[in-house]
Amino acid sequence: MIKWLEKYAPALQALSAIGALVAVVGGIVGIRVQLNASAQLQREQSARDIYREFLNISISQTKFAAPDYCAIRETADEAAYENYVQYMLYTSEQVLTALPGWESTMADHLNDHKELLCSEADWTGDAPQVQGLINRFRAKECKAFKSSCS
Repeated sequence: MIKWLEKYAPALQALSAIGALVAVVGGIVGIRVQLNASAQLQREQSARDIYREFLNISISQTKFAAPDYCAIRETADEAAYENYVQYMLYTSEQVLTALPGWESTMADHLNDHKELLCSEADWTGDAPQVQGLINRFRAKECKAFKSSCS
């Protein structure tokens, strides 16, 4: 047995080194997977928190959540309403980045703001997910749109 160990010692040492290397690489990969999963969970939770805050604002500011855009336009509330819509779009960006399956939920929120979204020409400052959401909404809803404001 000792002769066998002496004969194969270099090979056993090499196998041990390879085994240790595989264990280290496996550990690093495992840590990376854990960190990625943790980061994704954090993004999802942040998106849900932002969406919850958006709903709270919508409840407290119903005049913006379900607006009469013609009544708001050219009043002191117009800037606040446009900021509300921008926050809705920011919320959409955060939610769609972390939770892509929520696109229909976020698209539903756009319907109440058709007057503004169809009358404003430039929505190019938004993230690609939001820009796509707006473009699909506008292609569907704004083709035959005519403003109801005089």
